[in-house]
Amino acid sequence: MADRDTDVVDISELSAQTGLAPSALRFYERRGLIAPIGRAGGKRIYRAGTVQQVARIDLLKISGFTLPEIAELIEPDGHVSPDWRERARTKQAHLRRRLDEIERALTMLQHTIDCPHTTLQDCPIHRAVVDTHAETLRTSRAT
Repeated sequence: MADRDTDVVDISELSAQTGLAPSALRFYERRGLIAPIGRAGGKRIYRAGTVQQVARIDLLKISGFTLPEIAELIEPDGHVSPDWRERARTKQAHLRRRLDEIERALTMLQHTIDCPHTTLQDCPIHRAVVDTHAETLRTSRAT
């Protein structure tokens, strides 16, 4: 069984195991997300555990974190910021708000598709949605 802390992979192997191009891995390195432990034969060498670090980064990206946020959240060696729970709660709240927006957009699009009116301007439901959103824009920009 491989020991992730002592086994190493070169950048080509890391690329093959993660599906990321070597250029993407070098980009992650410049962003402080992963770190090589040296070089062999001119190639960067990483701990085998870097595969899990790249997977962790990908999961955080899927969760809506930006690369700068991820760099603040996790160290290249996998250590996590002490305030990770609070950051996760903040991101979760943001995603819930975004999900609400997406659900409203899907509902509006479905109505647009199913609307019996010839034009959207003739549809009282569509006009009401637009008016409500216009009011939301006015109040959100006024604060």
